[in-house]
Amino acid sequence: MTGQPLPGLRVVVGWSERRNLCALIGDALEAIAGAGEVRKLGDDAYVIHTPLSTAALRDWLRELLDEGENVFVAEFEIWSSHGAGVDAKWLLARGH
Repeated sequence: MTGQPLPGLRVVVGWSERRNLCALIGDALEAIAGAGEVRKLGDDAYVIHTPLSTAALRDWLRELLDEGENVFVAEFEIWSSHGAGVDAKWLLARGH
């Protein structure tokens, strides 16, 4: 047993009153996990498949933020979706 956490799904949302954080956060998540492990959800949110904890992701991303900008990271394994914009096949391969 390596003690390494198992990969899971994390949702990441970032927002700012001054600038669009979408590309900044997306690029950072792809650098962390690789482009194949990240999916964009709308304008402000991403899903990432990673063993990193929510706190570790938050700490990594907050280094990119300016004063007054925000990031929210949550872990989840149970989900439901509707619409062609949600990559359900990708989610099913990485969660429950």
